[in-house]
Amino acid sequence: MPIKKVVKKFDFPKKELINLILDINNYKDFLPWCKNSIVTDDREENTKRIIFADLEIGYKQIADTYTSEVIFNRENSQIIVKPVSGPIKKLINIWEFKEITEKSCEVSFYIEIELNNFILNTVFEKFFDAGFEKIFTSFENQAKKVLG
Repeated sequence: MPIKKVVKKFDFPKKELINLILDINNYKDFLPWCKNSIVTDDREENTKRIIFADLEIGYKQIADTYTSEVIFNRENSQIIVKPVSGPIKKLINIWEFKEITEKSCEVSFYIEIELNNFILNTVFEKFFDAGFEKIFTSFENQAKKVLG
């Protein structure tokens, strides 16, 4: 099962980066392989924002949609993404944000993922590192475009 953790400093305010990550409706505009992204529910519960979203992921003519639950905890500046339905068997995805200064922060990104289909999962594992780098870089580039 592919696992990856990255910790990186960004020269953007913590709050703005969090908002960029939570702007799921715009993922289709910049994330590779994301054909569509729709928030289906968005609500506040005490110190948490809970979002349900559908992401259509695909390449060329092959695509599948998965639903995820995204929980933003304001107290610890953490975003946790969990699968609800779709082709993902297991997903642990955690974003953590620590303010360095008013205009910079450290972002910790952790992902552990396994697909339901054994054959697709085997192929997915082989390309995971390159795909991860491409996705993480697309978030960086979007931050530069929108926030820079």
